[in-house]
Amino acid sequence: KEFSTERFTKRVLFRHDGGVTFVLHFLPGQQLPVHKHPGTDVILLVVDGTGTMILDGVEQEVKQEDVICCGGETEFAFHNTGNSETRLFVTLSKVPNESYAQNI
Repeated sequence: KEFSTERFTKRVLFRHDGGVTFVLHFLPGQQLPVHKHPGTDVILLVVDGTGTMILDGVEQEVKQEDVICCGGETEFAFHNTGNSETRLFVTLSKVPNESYAQNI
């Protein structure tokens, strides 16, 4: 677990067959800005915590063990609205560009 008081963190776990798998770490109040994943599919598992997932402007509360699947053209954001750390396990079927496969 790698959390930072400065911002959310991202740790790449592995790359395979053109895709990438990583973990996002959020402290309470931290958020991932709206973005897309062009040309790929996104599968996300809430490992720990809770928060608000925003898909194409629609807010959805998520909790531990929830799974989200969406296409790369979906506008995607997350906000840790809970009182504890949140970890999201994410797989992209393809890497849209190298910035998506870098640690933050």
